Amino acid sequence: MITQFKELTDSHWKIISSLLNNQWKRKNSLRNVVNRIFYILRTGCQWRNLPNKIYPRWQSVYYYFYQWANDGTFGTLTFSLNGHLRKQSNREETPSLGCLDSQSIKLAPMIYEDKGIDGNKKINGRKRQVLVRYFGACLVVFCSCCPPFGYGDGL
Repeated sequence: MITQFKELTDSHWKIISSLLNNQWKRKNSLRNVVNRIFYILRTGCQWRNLPNKIYPRWQSVYYYFYQWANDGTFGTLTFSLNGHLRKQSNREETPSLGCLDSQSIKLAPMIYEDKGIDGNKKINGRKRQVLVRYFGACLVVFCSCCPPFGYGDGL
């Protein structure tokens, strides 16, 4: 189990960089941007509280995150990385079994957009579903507030 955030290794970055549009020169390194996004996912900090080391500013990282979430880049990454892991395990590239789980998330009192009611739990808020493989790798994420991203385009 990983207890702390660790930056991408060269071998991990080689796999991820082949899936990103890295054809033109940028002011910020995409490797640093991806490291910052993974930092947020691992630690759960707010965008504005990202550490100011050698990384780009939080506004730049958020810009890439927003663009990649809307254009399907995260879905492509998830699909390709899951296929890569399955090939390493001598399995077929596409899974035949998954586990679906859902969670109701309570919203703050003054948020009105993209909310609903979970009648069974009596919670005002959003609902998200996650489809995972048998050992926990994420295949698809559905949330009421954003388009689904994950395994393939058919979902």
